[in-house]
Amino acid sequence: MTSGLTDRRIKEIVSLKRKKGREEQGSYIIEGLRSVESALLANVPFLELVATPDMASDQRLMKALQGRADALSIVSDRIMTKISDTSSPSGVLAVARMPEPTTKCISCMRRVLVLDGVQDPGNVGTLIRSAAWFGVEAVVSGPGTADFFAPKTVRACMGGLWDVVLEQVEYLPGFIATNVRAGVDVRVADMNGGSVKDWNPGAHSMIVIGSEAHGVSEEVRSACTGTVSIPGEDHSRAVESLNAAVAGSIIMSHWN
Repeated sequence: MTSGLTDRRIKEIVSLKRKKGREEQGSYIIEGLRSVESALLANVPFLELVATPDMASDQRLMKALQGRADALSIVSDRIMTKISDTSSPSGVLAVARMPEPTTKCISCMRRVLVLDGVQDPGNVGTLIRSAAWFGVEAVVSGPGTADFFAPKTVRACMGGLWDVVLEQVEYLPGFIATNVRAGVDVRVADMNGGSVKDWNPGAHSMIVIGSEAHGVSEEVRSACTGTVSIPGEDHSRAVESLNAAVAGSIIMSHWN
């Protein structure tokens, strides 16, 4: 174990709370014992492992480190509060290197989740977590979707971040149109679509989840094969729609 961080390094870690800082440094924050455990199991390349004195003696953390306790930097509660992205820090935080862009063929994958303008990082993280749980192979995002590596997104993923391929594309309609031409069945999650229970996806398929407020853009919708929806009870009057993460998770549970 080493004692403390330099003032410069503290400033660098603090800057990772912002997208600009993450892009400049090519790294991101992983916070919380469970997330750090998952990252260690997934062999995520760490640049930093930081803990408060109390957490540094935690047996669960020591077990997760598997003899790598010498990589741990000990900081005061005050410094942890400064570098943490939460109001009540858990006492353990890691800085990891951003993964390289995937070289895998997205069109060749059986199941891919696509996010169009999902702005809330908590929803994005939950969707990634659900995608990992239900065996979705990749999550693709276009402009306007919350950053995969924002601290809140990473916390909401609960380890799912390292179980799926993550891809960001600059022009989502073009990406979808290319996949449709390749024979991929691409469906928009839409309240007025056909029931997901009746959908029989082909060998390769994608589901598109739109923004919380506006749904999927018309340009993206036009590029897709069709729509799917989650049927609700006819007597429902007060509930207007499902949360984006809830809707996406339900649809993925039917995706087989």
